[in-house]
Amino acid sequence: MQFEKQIEILAPKEKVWEFIWNVDRFISCVPGCKEAKTVEPRKQYTALMVEKVGPFRVEFPMRIEVLQSEELSYVKAQATGADNRVGSRMKVDLEARLKGDGEKTVLSFVASVDILGKLATLGHSIIKRKADQAMEEFAQAVKQRLEGKD
Repeated sequence: MQFEKQIEILAPKEKVWEFIWNVDRFISCVPGCKEAKTVEPRKQYTALMVEKVGPFRVEFPMRIEVLQSEELSYVKAQATGADNRVGSRMKVDLEARLKGDGEKTVLSFVASVDILGKLATLGHSIIKRKADQAMEEFAQAVKQRLEGKD
């Protein structure tokens, strides 16, 4: 499944870029993310994703690897994890791009999500609806934090 989201933020590109790399502030915007740790700054992180999807409560300990980044404009990362209790695996490929001038920045995300195992048996529509909702909540949280409305 592929998801795309674009957010217009009333903040300079430098502030948005700094926010992306501030793990504690950034994860507070990610629905279901209970904790995140820096293993190697700007290269490798871990996170715990906890969510209820349909009848399942899943916990995915995730390993996040930054594959590529271009200062102030682009980040490509991959996150992988498994919930052995539920018998499901997840892989997320994420790209974030920043475009801005002055006090306005457009942050766009493209996420490709692969889910295998029991969770995948829920069907595409249930998982897509949950992911769309999470993406919208994330976008609004990022905008609010960066524009100082929280």
